[in-house]
Amino acid sequence: MSTENLIRRDEDTGYIIAWRHKSDFETGKFRDEMMTYGEARKRCEDLNSENPDKTYWPEKMKQDPELHLVYE
Repeated sequence: MSTENLIRRDEDTGYIIAWRHKSDFETGKFRDEMMTYGEARKRCEDLNSENPDKTYWPEKMKQDPELHLVYE
């Protein structure tokens, strides 16, 4: 098992902010802005302190598959 995905550095790119509501079954992701892990972590800390009813965390955005390569 590789631990490569468990190591995060502040300068790693491609992160968004994900959230979930603590008492409801709502979840979401802010996909409109990509940032580094350090930026996302800091923004999550701010959002967690401002909104005690939700939990925010940095999440690595997966690359969309390049479907044009399949259909060429």
